[in-house]
Amino acid sequence: MKKLSFIIYILFLFLQTQLNFAQQNNVKDKELIGKWKSIKIDQKNVEINIQFNLDSTVKYEISTLLNGVYTLRNNKLVSYFTKFGTKNTVVDTSIIVIKDNTLTQKSLVGGTTIKMKRIDNTNVNSNLIIGKWKSDNYNGYQAITEFTPYFQVNVRLLVKSIEGEYSVDKNMITIFSPNSYRMRMNYKITGNTMTLHNLENGKDLTMVKLKN
Repeated sequence: MKKLSFIIYILFLFLQTQLNFAQQNNVKDKELIGKWKSIKIDQKNVEINIQFNLDSTVKYEISTLLNGVYTLRNNKLVSYFTKFGTKNTVVDTSIIVIKDNTLTQKSLVGGTTIKMKRIDNTNVNSNLIIGKWKSDNYNGYQAITEFTPYFQVNVRLLVKSIEGEYSVDKNMITIFSPNSYRMRMNYKITGNTMTLHNLENGKDLTMVKLKN
């Protein structure tokens, strides 16, 4: 019985070693592992985040950024957003309620109601708006909204998310997803900066590695 247990243990170690070797052989560049955020892109109101994992899985997200300012009097929130590429300002007036780290925002303009959960440690369990909030339905999108102490409001709307696997061959990354989506990119890493050249559309992207 002891001999059988020993054989099973040795077999387990062998399989684990082979699995680790396969993963390491596929992910040849350890500098690639981690989360990367775009810092230079043609569309200035777009942000791209890519998470490369050691097990060859990847998450690729494209978000639209809305930046503006706000005023808050009692529970009346007024937000001012500038339309990208124009000088036009979009104004939204809402009534908000903050309770149990949940912010409920009802627009007096469109009548929509948005519920957000506080996701940082700033002002936890308080009725202050300052901090980061996450909503699973911000006018149809997942969103993270940040209200700063300097009356700035920044909204990141998740418009596309791809989860799948990736492989590395020399300086080329190939991303695969379950729905047969494929993306090929040449890459180069210098320090904590990565440049990507998309072989599908010919566009270049510069990204910075985020700290854990």
